Amino acid sequence: MTRSPKARPARPLVYSDEEPLQRGVSFSSLKTFLHFLSRSGSVSYAAEQARVERRTLYRRRANDEHFAAQWDEALNLGIDRLQDDAMKRALGGTERAVWRNGKQVGSVQQYDNKLLQFLLRAHRPEIYGEKKQSMPPLSFDLAKRLAASAPRLEARRKERQAEEAAERKGRERQEKKNAKA
Repeated sequence: MTRSPKARPARPLVYSDEEPLQRGVSFSSLKTFLHFLSRSGSVSYAAEQARVERRTLYRRRANDEHFAAQWDEALNLGIDRLQDDAMKRALGGTERAVWRNGKQVGSVQQYDNKLLQFLLRAHRPEIYGEKKQSMPPLSFDLAKRLAASAPRLEARRKERQAEEAAERKGRERQEKKNAKA
């Protein structure tokens, strides 16, 4: 019988810079991580800034509900910040330098239309989202047209049979002529 690994009981964060937490992660390191996570929305970047390995942070998150809640809140703040920055760049544009003969002669405001389209699709998918392809409604009733064409089809079959019979008779006459000659 194999035993499943049990998660250690969650330990609350220690609110002291001196006392180390799980596997040498201090409160100040976790605080730094959460700060950068709330500013960037990137776990990798925040872990790098806090000088803590990602797997250590993920392990802590799995075993500490309080830290997991703080992580989620910080991540949401970071994503909101990224969204706000994207909206600002989409609406206000970014300044781009204009160079001539190796010297900057001015600048222009450049707008990112693709970013604006992306934000509109994200916030108003019912209007700007992907349209579902549907079959256009038929301008006629297919069943009625097929039923109406049945007599014409039968008439054409009879014509074809008559033409084939006439061709056979013509070949037979030709063969008789060739046989007599």
